[in-house]
Amino acid sequence: MGRSRPVSRYGPAGRVLASGRRLGHWVLAGHWLGRWYSDQAVKFWRYSAGSVVAYLVSGAVLFVCSVWLDLGAATSAVIAFLAGAVPNWVLNRQWAWQRRGRHGLAKETALYVTVTGLSLAITVGVTKLAALIMQHVHTGEVTRGAVLTSSYLLATAVLWVAKYVAYDRLVFTGRRHSRHQVLSTTAPNRNP
Repeated sequence: MGRSRPVSRYGPAGRVLASGRRLGHWVLAGHWLGRWYSDQAVKFWRYSAGSVVAYLVSGAVLFVCSVWLDLGAATSAVIAFLAGAVPNWVLNRQWAWQRRGRHGLAKETALYVTVTGLSLAITVGVTKLAALIMQHVHTGEVTRGAVLTSSYLLATAVLWVAKYVAYDRLVFTGRRHSRHQVLSTTAPNRNP
């Protein structure tokens, strides 16, 4: 008897997805990538894509705030962090963890703000430390901005995995209610 494949709500290789489209089973079924196609892998890659968006937004905002607006390192880091946190929250909740509606929203928001606040404190601390070091080095504003941006982005990258674990285990826990589950449970019983 053959080895059975794990079933994924995103559609295992060779299966029909909820949208009715067939996953390219001829590509994934015999390929080693087919083994990586699971709920957790899809969630992780979606989290990664949302993190890239937040990463780019934060980096650009930090550079603008520290170089063009000449704000302090801590102020620039806070503004940049908050600018990246908004799209990150939306993409993580709605896309990566497939959470919709108001069910559990207050708890998720409070826990997300806590995890994000800890991450903010660490990134601001690292950025402030880089600014203190740069005070003793005589360089131009662009170099200073590049060093501050690099230190901020490095701290963000290190915290990336820790935040994924925290979001998965603490923030977006509980039962996920998809639109299809709600529709199927509220549809009238048409069987006599």
